[in-house]
Amino acid sequence: MVEAADLNSFLKETVKTLDFDGDIFVNWNKKDRQFEMELTFYAENKEATLLTDTLGVESTEPVVTFIDEILIYDKNREKNFDEDDYLVCLPYDGKNGWSLAEAKAFVSYLQIVLDNGESDLLDFLTDDEKEIFELVWSEDEYKKIIESNMLSLPNPNNRIKYPKF
Repeated sequence: MVEAADLNSFLKETVKTLDFDGDIFVNWNKKDRQFEMELTFYAENKEATLLTDTLGVESTEPVVTFIDEILIYDKNREKNFDEDDYLVCLPYDGKNGWSLAEAKAFVSYLQIVLDNGESDLLDFLTDDEKEIFELVWSEDEYKKIIESNMLSLPNPNNRIKYPKF
């Protein structure tokens, strides 16, 4: 796992360690004390399958691009976002950030989501029975990994704090 001085550097360094063929960008919104992590998937549309996106735009482009986002927000501040705009919205505890157990769980589960997403996108493009592609984040699975980390890590309550600026 990435050793990081704060939550911002942790997130930015984490993306470099993930096994993912797409792009991941982390944007730190200091004003709202939020981090947006943009996940961009690319897949070859070999059969020029006609695809319709969520806005109703049709395409047979040779390369499909799919983008989704994760929001990481300060649970102590008023929510100023629509949860439906994100794959998942994960809270952190103000200046205390995330526990080590939460941070490690995020990395582990994000890798699972990325792996499943790449596989599911390819299935979607090659299987006529698949009508919809979307990423899936299971809160239950994520929490199980946090719980496991609480039992297995030597210092699960150590903190990766919100950055000072």
